[in-house]
Amino acid sequence: MSKRILQLLTFVALLCVSVAATAWWWNNDDEDATALDESATVIEWPDLVPADFVPFDPLADMTRDEIDVLFDGSDESNAKLMELDKLASYAPTVPELDGEQVRLAGYVVPLEFDEQTSFQEFLLVPYYGACIHTPPPPANQVVHAFADEPVTIEQTWDPVWLIGTINTETVTSNLAESGYRMTLDQVIPWEPPVEESQQ
Repeated sequence: MSKRILQLLTFVALLCVSVAATAWWWNNDDEDATALDESATVIEWPDLVPADFVPFDPLADMTRDEIDVLFDGSDESNAKLMELDKLASYAPTVPELDGEQVRLAGYVVPLEFDEQTSFQEFLLVPYYGACIHTPPPPANQVVHAFADEPVTIEQTWDPVWLIGTINTETVTSNLAESGYRMTLDQVIPWEPPVEESQQ
């Protein structure tokens, strides 16, 4: 199977997972979430995708022969691949979120990998390793975060809460295209829920 078809299949799988799944640290019913700024609405990654959106599967209606032709290296097949790639990358945002004060948990992806721990802008993604070890998530599952003053994030592999104003704005970086931009008020380390039996 060619590298291109693997990328397309990976893209579709990641989109489906990010829309449908609720990772363990997305559970916002914990005391840590309620301790944050009460003026911000807690949102989760599926909230960034329109409720009626169905991801495009570029290979769903194709026969094996059609798939083989698609990757034969001809000008026609390359043009078709570009068309499918454009359709597969369509990731609509939720206009109702524009301008809202929100808090969202996720993983930080630095825009420059130079071991810095102080950032004025970075990406927030729903799972660790996105944009680094795997293809980037769909644009509506990437938030481009900006801070007026640099914020310190010592360990980018640990999840954090971002609190700020989110806008439906496309921002293109060297790592990914994001469908949202967030102007930060706070970055807070995420803590797991406290079990009732431990309270």
